[in-house]
Amino acid sequence: MSDVMLQQTVKTSLLDESGERAISKQAQLVDTIESGQTDSRSTKIVRDQWNNKIEYMLSVIGYVVDLGNCVRFPYVAYKNGGGAFLIPYFSFLILIGVPMMFLEMSVGQYFGVGNITLWGKVNIFMKGIGYSSLLVVCYITLYYATIIAYSVFYFFASFSAEMPWAKCKNEWNSEKCMERISESNSTIENPVSAAEEYYKRCMLGIHKSSGIDDLGPIKFDLTLCLAVVFLLMYICICKGVKGTGKAVYFTATVPYIILVILLVHGLTLSGSDDGVSYFLTPSFEKLFHFECWKDAAIQIFFTLGPGISVLTTYASYSKKNNNCQVDALGASAANVIASFLSGIVVFASLGHLSYEIGKPIEEVTASDFGLSFIAYPEILATFKFSAFFSAIFFLMIINLGLDSSFGGLEAIYSSLADEFEIVKQYRKTFMAVIHILLFLGSLPTVTHGGMYLVTFLDAFSTSPALMFIVFFEAVSISWIYGIGKFSENTFEMFKVRPNKFWIFCWLFASPLIILALFFISIFVFEPPSVDNYKYPQIYLIIGWMINVSVMLPIPLYALFKFFQLKIISNIFKS
Repeated sequence: MSDVMLQQTVKTSLLDESGERAISKQAQLVDTIESGQTDSRSTKIVRDQWNNKIEYMLSVIGYVVDLGNCVRFPYVAYKNGGGAFLIPYFSFLILIGVPMMFLEMSVGQYFGVGNITLWGKVNIFMKGIGYSSLLVVCYITLYYATIIAYSVFYFFASFSAEMPWAKCKNEWNSEKCMERISESNSTIENPVSAAEEYYKRCMLGIHKSSGIDDLGPIKFDLTLCLAVVFLLMYICICKGVKGTGKAVYFTATVPYIILVILLVHGLTLSGSDDGVSYFLTPSFEKLFHFECWKDAAIQIFFTLGPGISVLTTYASYSKKNNNCQVDALGASAANVIASFLSGIVVFASLGHLSYEIGKPIEEVTASDFGLSFIAYPEILATFKFSAFFSAIFFLMIINLGLDSSFGGLEAIYSSLADEFEIVKQYRKTFMAVIHILLFLGSLPTVTHGGMYLVTFLDAFSTSPALMFIVFFEAVSISWIYGIGKFSENTFEMFKVRPNKFWIFCWLFASPLIILALFFISIFVFEPPSVDNYKYPQIYLIIGWMINVSVMLPIPLYALFKFFQLKIISNIFKS
């Protein structure tokens, strides 16, 4: 039942009543429905605004340029045809990434409230979208902060004359440890690189755990790194967007500066040309593989981050006349540039490592975590000023992670503060409580078997639930709220109506592609694994329960609201 029909039903039933009391109740109920809220709160919400446009854009860019750009993109690109990967990559960027980014930033700016209240204003039945997004942010933070903590661990380890992951003569090394440079002369069967042993045995301690049901004790050193991460996040965001705006001058710009430094240095190394050529040379036969298109869509989907409520939250603090269209295009361009800079930097260095040890590039590459914490540190150890380059590399990773975390934590606060007034009155206290709770919730990820839990949460906390959320965002605005009404909203804000391309994407292209990705993620699901470890069936069931728990608020809240309004209507009729 649409909002108009509900309003008409209530108005008709109320007009049958007599007296001022009935008329008063009518006005109150109709105003409630039109505002998209079910309570009678009349207190005007006073919200902060960004100090200036630069801080706002740096925050948005800091959010969309994250670890996925430097860690996942280079590996996914080379695996799926190098230069040929650009075809599906840009196709999905144009049809999903930028349109949904523009939509979220526009709706957030227009309503100017947190994500829960926002979707209630869009449509009274769609408020569950806000609750689902809140759950996603909480689940992601539980393991994302741990990945940043890994980088903090490596950052401090970099301050030594010789990189600790370069040699095998350490207490954590096993008899299978082998330094890569001397690997060709080795007689050891199934040797393991010194860098891999440092990552797995020294930092993670995963050799002391048999699986996810045997996490073991908490590692004190990693716990300290995790505490540093949460402390940094609290210091930067406890004062709101005005504090975050100051922090991003450093956290959002430093990664680009470091990328340029690493790029210039990497291109001067022997063998770097081969690495870059390997990364960019197109293999067009990969375009006929379903995996290539799926990886491109997921890469765009998760690096720009729709559905996690950060873009709507950041936009809600901007001025009403801000041009969201320009912002979405600019932030997307920054995301693409960062991805390709990272790819060239990584593969120039991998080409150098290949040259040094005399092995093909495909034998020295690694995926995701292995690229950042095994392959690249191993490369850094071969540099002339290895301590310097290692320190700035992990400083870059830390900053990329912190920027994204700022957005997630601000989204948690904004969603609850705009929905529950008491939260706003005690911002610093509430943020401290949230940080402490998330820190305590993250402690199992810094045990000896913590990587099993990190991989588990990474696999089940987002896809396909996140696609489910974004699908309903697109449908709520385009088909329920109304594309015409939304176009008028954008014109009201910055005197520009969305062109036919944006409207086509919002009405058809984006929701249909996202819906297809949703079903593909379910039916072409690949169970997570860590090396050769396979998760027991019971944990896969628990994982799917976590994923479903993220989706449930959307249909449950819609049903709750439907029956609530039906009961109210029946009360007035009686």
